[in-house]
Amino acid sequence: MHLSRLALSLGQSATLKLNELANNLKAEGKPVVHLGGGEPEEKIPGGAFEESCKLLDGGFVRYTPVSGTAPLKKEIAAYTERHYGVKPGPKNIVVASGAKQAIYNFLISVVDPGDQVIFPAPYWVSYPEMVRLAYGTPVIVRPRAGELLVSAEDIESHLTSSTKAILLNSPNNPSGQVYPEGFIRELVEICEGRNIYLLMDDIYNRLVFDGLKAPSAYDFSKRPLNESVIVSINGVSKSFSMTGFRIGWSVANEALTQAMVKVQAQVSSCPSALSQAAAAGALREGDGFSDTLRAGLEKKRDVMVAELSKLKKVKLHKPQGTFYSFPDFSAYEQDSTKLSALLLEKALVVTVPGVEFGLEGHLRLSYCGSEQDIIEGVARIRKILD
Repeated sequence: MHLSRLALSLGQSATLKLNELANNLKAEGKPVVHLGGGEPEEKIPGGAFEESCKLLDGGFVRYTPVSGTAPLKKEIAAYTERHYGVKPGPKNIVVASGAKQAIYNFLISVVDPGDQVIFPAPYWVSYPEMVRLAYGTPVIVRPRAGELLVSAEDIESHLTSSTKAILLNSPNNPSGQVYPEGFIRELVEICEGRNIYLLMDDIYNRLVFDGLKAPSAYDFSKRPLNESVIVSINGVSKSFSMTGFRIGWSVANEALTQAMVKVQAQVSSCPSALSQAAAAGALREGDGFSDTLRAGLEKKRDVMVAELSKLKKVKLHKPQGTFYSFPDFSAYEQDSTKLSALLLEKALVVTVPGVEFGLEGHLRLSYCGSEQDIIEGVARIRKILD
């Protein structure tokens, strides 16, 4: 049976594959410790629960406008003004079925076949394949040996006349690093000077530790929103522990937003009405939930760092945000896929190979689960490697 060359060329999502594997092993009764996941263990905000119940109690869950409901757009606008200092109008916002769809809407709207999209390594596993789905060419900028952040000059050196966009995830999945203010300022100047889109994947921007803040690209822009090359992507999955609701959004200039609405109309029609009601309830509740979640994750981050420090040959850049660490295990084994398989087989610990994020020799270890799992998981790793 025939399959398209595009479908055959795509790789499977490593993180989703490992989640499925971990769940299957647990179902078999095996004592697996899952350090590969990306879901906070906290229950959803009370406001999300209440709004979901209210809609269900009414007995009517119907289609919504393609770009999202008015109540949710109102809350997104307020959230954006609060955290970015920019207040978008309804025509600047597209609510999508997750941040991933919002990014895909953007890529389909701006990338022509052969156009280049640049992003630094380590990167979120889906970036290269999503660019290829839009018939674009992913261009990966790798940091210097021993580092996890690239410079603006590194990115600028990869720009060509075919470059349509730069994607940046900060705080970064998988490293937990936050790109500094100077870097963001330079990147905005480069993109505005060359008229290249800058997509800021801000899905973790509320989960930053040690009193730091993820710099907003809008702070350095010289253009009004409706002339801006900046596209902000966010959602409720991470900062509000609402992964299963699948609600993300984009904020962009009106012309680009209209194109993204047309794309979404043909792909998924509209996001779930029930999920949008829940997301509006979560955002309306304010920042208290995210602040509490962040404080708990910062404590777990400290546990993860303390446990990893007990391994003799691991090198680690302390995570500044998210709920991931990206330690360098290359002194034990350069092949991260081989090492991840060994730890699963011998220690029953699920990790994600660094090669999936564009940097070999590393493993992504999540600390969004219980402290007990963090301590037990790293102890098992240490038993095998040391």
